[in-house]
Amino acid sequence: MKIKICGLSRQEDITMANRYKPDYIGFIFYPPSRRYVTPKKAAQLKALLDMGISVVGVFVDEDQALIERLCANGIIDIIQLHGDEDSDYIKRLKEMTQKPVIKAIRVKNGEEIVKASELPCDYLLLDTYCEGEYGGSGKAFDHTMIPPISKPYFLAGGLDVNNIGKAARTCTPFAFDVSSGCETDGYKDERKFMGVVSLAKLL
Repeated sequence: MKIKICGLSRQEDITMANRYKPDYIGFIFYPPSRRYVTPKKAAQLKALLDMGISVVGVFVDEDQALIERLCANGIIDIIQLHGDEDSDYIKRLKEMTQKPVIKAIRVKNGEEIVKASELPCDYLLLDTYCEGEYGGSGKAFDHTMIPPISKPYFLAGGLDVNNIGKAARTCTPFAFDVSSGCETDGYKDERKFMGVVSLAKLL
């Protein structure tokens, strides 16, 4: 199973990524997030990252010009949208950047997932619905509500080394997306980082 570790923001985080090699890492370009990185900081971190690891840029209703610059400058490889971006926004962004797009859905029910699977994105990301939040709550949702869909999806929301195995038995994600589940006191923890990456690769 593929795995993405999201919310990397320090040189120490990149060192962990280079050591344990998740398939993807995520930089968050949303200022209210405590894991926010500036484009300049992201460029510095990307320069230190193993070239075999893909970088996902996470945005919330962002100006498309900024996303295009980050793609053109080679700072991000994949775009993840966590706001209220619609089909037209996604189509324009794909035309501008020629990059894969992940659209995050805060799951309330299975019908919403089916509807979201019709969006012109390459992947969905299924996350826990928390009113007033765009994701990153660290809370899990009921994976049994995920219906069979043809579009590949990243599974997020409160995942850690203790529940990834159960999640893999309950549904069939393309990849796991972990952030707070490999942190201690708000920072990436090497033991937890190694644990979730190693476990995901065994599944």
